[in-house]
Amino acid sequence: MRKWLKIVLWSITSLIAVFAIFGFAFYKRFVVHPPEYDFSNPKNLAESQLQDIEYLSLYPDYDKSFDTEAKRDSFFLKLEALKRKLPAPKAVFEMEIAKALAYADNGHTNISSGARARRLNSVPLRFYWFKEGLFIILAMEGYEEFLGKRIVALNGIPPEDLLFKIKPWHGGTFEGLKAKSPLFFMSPEILYAIGLGSTHNSIQISIEDENKNILTRQIFASKEEKDVPGYWVPYWLHPYKLIKGTKWKSCKPEGLTSTSIKDMYQNVYHEFIGDVLYVQINDNYNTEERNIRNYLKGVTSQMREKQPKDVVFDLRFNPGGNNYHLPWPFIRSLNDYLTNDKKCWIITGNGTFSAGIITAAYAKYTLGEKAIIVGEKVGDRMQFWADGGTKMTLPNSKISPRIWTAFNDWENGCRDIRKCFRFAYFDSFPAGDLNMDKELPLSFFDYINGDDTVLKSIFSNQYL
Repeated sequence: MRKWLKIVLWSITSLIAVFAIFGFAFYKRFVVHPPEYDFSNPKNLAESQLQDIEYLSLYPDYDKSFDTEAKRDSFFLKLEALKRKLPAPKAVFEMEIAKALAYADNGHTNISSGARARRLNSVPLRFYWFKEGLFIILAMEGYEEFLGKRIVALNGIPPEDLLFKIKPWHGGTFEGLKAKSPLFFMSPEILYAIGLGSTHNSIQISIEDENKNILTRQIFASKEEKDVPGYWVPYWLHPYKLIKGTKWKSCKPEGLTSTSIKDMYQNVYHEFIGDVLYVQINDNYNTEERNIRNYLKGVTSQMREKQPKDVVFDLRFNPGGNNYHLPWPFIRSLNDYLTNDKKCWIITGNGTFSAGIITAAYAKYTLGEKAIIVGEKVGDRMQFWADGGTKMTLPNSKISPRIWTAFNDWENGCRDIRKCFRFAYFDSFPAGDLNMDKELPLSFFDYINGDDTVLKSIFSNQYL
């Protein structure tokens, strides 16, 4: 008996040791912390910015997305050029760092657009891209004339052209930039810093009125209630919780709200629309209110009970999260359920990013021909550097790029043990691309009337 007990205890101890060694190796490889800095108190702005540059020069030694000599050389040349401009205005300094990071050409390797928007100024208007162009959907009191108007030009530049002009300051794909571009466009400091504005405190905005007349106004930056709408652009579509009791106004009444945006504050949501099951995942994070895996177990039970004809799986507002596995059991249950020509419509958008992309890829890979992808292109490539995610906060400006350490390949499957995230090495899959079966951008006129262009198209052509 004692002999068997010793064997069992020895086996348990050995397993614990193996898991501890594996865990330690995993942590050391992927959770990389930047070095401590030891600078004296800067005497002036130039010295404080020089300290930040010297600290940032260590970044490519830790972040793996700078994976070629050409990227590293471009990064260091940009930092050397920036040193010659010191002292630089705050916004110029920030955007030059953004441009240096953009040489990694990796969607994750950027200064957070929301964090930058908090640091820099903005006009009292908020914008959103629709099928018909860029529209003003939020405005402060006193600027109501701008609500619901299409923007013809910002500082004399059409928004579509401006989007291409700001690309050098954002790494990754054009679609990923488009999702975040309203946070660029609303800041006079940003546009002035990168040479696309004539002043740092105002933007010249040309709008089209109801009679197709072009009106041009000079709009000045405002500090009043600057943070009220928040800095996650999709929330501006359904801002009522954010702007209640403030001076901010929306371009449409609260009651006219489509299925896709009415519960976008929830990480996961579903409802049955006629004989279709609609499921939306807006974050790959669990919350105190909703555990995604448990919630979707309940959805699976309801699906089997109610027997919907088809399923809509909406991921267009999903920027990612800390666990891409959370929806996988539900997707497998969909695969079991969808028989006899039943389909799953996967909706993606420019804001579908990181774990959101992986979720879409897993759905496509698992469901095969049962999946139809509609909406807009996702906000990144199928190969990208991510994970790790510890911040490298510059000592004086507090700009905080994150350190990314693991390669992901969801197009071919990730099989390079030296580069791939360990989990992805074992569970990645060759999903191919996420090209649209049908491109369906949200129409402003549908939005303003409480409709959803994608759902309306699916239902009118196929179902209700």
